[in-house]
Amino acid sequence: MSLDFTPQMVNRNDNTIIVIGTSGELARLNFDYEYISSYSKPFPTTIMSGVLFENIWIGIWIDRELQDARMAGIPLEIDWENGIGRDILRTSSISDLDIKPKNSTWQKILNAEPMGLSKVGENIIFATKNKGIYMINQEGEEIWRDHYPVWPDMDISAEMNPIVSIIEDGPNIVIWSAAGGVMELNQERVIEVSRIFSLKDKISDVKFSKEGGWFVIMHGKSIAILRDINGDPFLIETPGPVLDAFFEPKEGVWRWTGWRHDGEMKMKNNDILFKKRENIGIHISNSKILTNDGFWEDYSSS
Repeated sequence: MSLDFTPQMVNRNDNTIIVIGTSGELARLNFDYEYISSYSKPFPTTIMSGVLFENIWIGIWIDRELQDARMAGIPLEIDWENGIGRDILRTSSISDLDIKPKNSTWQKILNAEPMGLSKVGENIIFATKNKGIYMINQEGEEIWRDHYPVWPDMDISAEMNPIVSIIEDGPNIVIWSAAGGVMELNQERVIEVSRIFSLKDKISDVKFSKEGGWFVIMHGKSIAILRDINGDPFLIETPGPVLDAFFEPKEGVWRWTGWRHDGEMKMKNNDILFKKRENIGIHISNSKILTNDGFWEDYSSS
């Protein structure tokens, strides 16, 4: 089965796959990669990121031209529908409560662009540039907020060093910035680790596995793997940019996909394998890859 739109990212849990399109499309799929219902476009702007819980999907919609940023939650038990057009959004007021993603049960208008949206337990965490870090529940209610992370020894402004990932590691959270800053906070939000990695390129995303450690995706043709946050990164030059990765615990291997190639590294002996791909892989999980032209394909390095 192929999608009817161009995909850009995927959220998934144990029951559902949510595919997010480049123009704000949303599709719910089962694990046979079939539509649960027709895809929809609940709001006329780009979806920057999303998180999926058992009963609700929560996303962030951004339109930089209109300076519109909002977060909203859409329940899974209803059919998702198309929302308003961009012409209506352009002429509306930010205070108009009727302007919201279709079928959403709540929304928040954001005064700064959010970064690093992630799940922590049954809650959500994200940062806003130069403002702070926030945790909210699935109903959009604030649980706590804290200061924006700073690395004093980093010779770069916060404007040039956005937060790219906030990841749950047991009771702690680990914050990664684009320029290589890493900060681990405990449950009391006290800093336990703060360090700076000197890497070849800026970081675009970070994946984590208890068994596999940290998989750092960079903007250029390189990645880094750390077994432990206090360790040294193992740098790998890749045939093209990497877009997604996951760890296969049974085989002890990191697998990834991206521009014109798939790859893997066995943690036991650091054995690396690349294989050419004719298209671009934008998501990988288990041994299936979603390509930029909307097809689900087998992982090509297996």
